[in-house]
Amino acid sequence: MTLAGTGSSVAVPGGVLTLDAVRDGRAAIRVDGRDVTCREGQRASAGPVPLTCTAVTGDAVTLTVPIG
Repeated sequence: MTLAGTGSSVAVPGGVLTLDAVRDGRAAIRVDGRDVTCREGQRASAGPVPLTCTAVTGDAVTLTVPIG
């Protein structure tokens, strides 16, 4: 999935992902009140939601989140 623009969000199993900002190739994401940052290709976890940032460009981040 792709989050484009500050404040964009999507519900996934385990929480709601919201894009806070993209700066210097790093995406700042909020997951149900927990903050996490990641760069392209990096895996991260915010509570029960594991994610991989597959692309970080401009004002967008493309994420892979396992479902189920």
